[in-house]
Amino acid sequence: MSRTTPLAIIAILISMLACNLPSGGAPVTDVSVILTQTALVGAPTSAGTVTAGPSSTPIPTQTISVTATNTSPGVQCNLASFVSDVTIPDNTSIELNDTFTKVWRLKNVGSCTWTSGYQVVFDSGDLMSGPAAQQLTNGSVGPNQTIDVSIDLKAPGSAGTYKGNWKLREPGGTVFALSSGPFWVQIKAQPAAASLPDWPLTRQGDSGPVVKALQHLLKHHGEDLNADGIFGPATKTKLQHFQSVNGLNPDGIAGAQTWPEIIFQVTQGSTGQPVRAVQVLLSGKYGYGITVDGIFGADTNDAVRDFQDDHDLAVDGIVGPQTWRMLIGS
Repeated sequence: MSRTTPLAIIAILISMLACNLPSGGAPVTDVSVILTQTALVGAPTSAGTVTAGPSSTPIPTQTISVTATNTSPGVQCNLASFVSDVTIPDNTSIELNDTFTKVWRLKNVGSCTWTSGYQVVFDSGDLMSGPAAQQLTNGSVGPNQTIDVSIDLKAPGSAGTYKGNWKLREPGGTVFALSSGPFWVQIKAQPAAASLPDWPLTRQGDSGPVVKALQHLLKHHGEDLNADGIFGPATKTKLQHFQSVNGLNPDGIAGAQTWPEIIFQVTQGSTGQPVRAVQVLLSGKYGYGITVDGIFGADTNDAVRDFQDDHDLAVDGIVGPQTWRMLIGS
């Protein structure tokens, strides 16, 4: 009678298990087979002989442990996502030397929790009297949670557009931010309203570039009149109509209530009557050698920027309320 050794039996069982393992799918990195046996048939005794076990001897039990490799990309430990500007949206006007608080809402989209050891750090651009670094949170911000990050800043003393870039730093010193780079604050530092000239009172009997600019602006608002620079009865009537339609006192005088309603913001690429009004003021009142053609091109843009620089305004080439007020009132 042939004898099958225990090692041979184990080899056969392992071979059978290997044939039954799943194919394809996630790769198997660890397979352990644990065999337990209460009475193995044909097991040798300590004397080297073979004893026959009972016919009811249990079949060896087996346990298969499988660990699959994770094939999905790993989540980055430290990564932020921008949610919103809670305060001070881009290009907010701030008076010169005024303090303000910028607040961003950020989301933790990494796999690591942000703790009190994390910091907000200045990266580049304009610091605006902000800190080089400050603590991000006193608590913790777990993955997929949001946090409002606030920094106290101060507008510079000179008019202009200023931008500061910020990032985060983990306790080990590694700096990180959004997947696209830093988050930022961008403001327009402007003179205080008190430092701007008053809107002039322009009325019947006046003449010159301001009157002509007013007439171009009235034409923009649908009033049919000749822009000749002379404030006569026809211009007064058209102005009164504009004032009445816009809920203003129809006194026929362009003053502090009427001018802000009649001006229209323009910048490079703009065309039409408001651009003509700007060009009339720049050329006829301030001596810039530009053509009054209603096209806000490179020459007009250069003149606007020079004017803004000379009058301590934000040099952005945009003729908005403060630039209009300086053009008309100074």
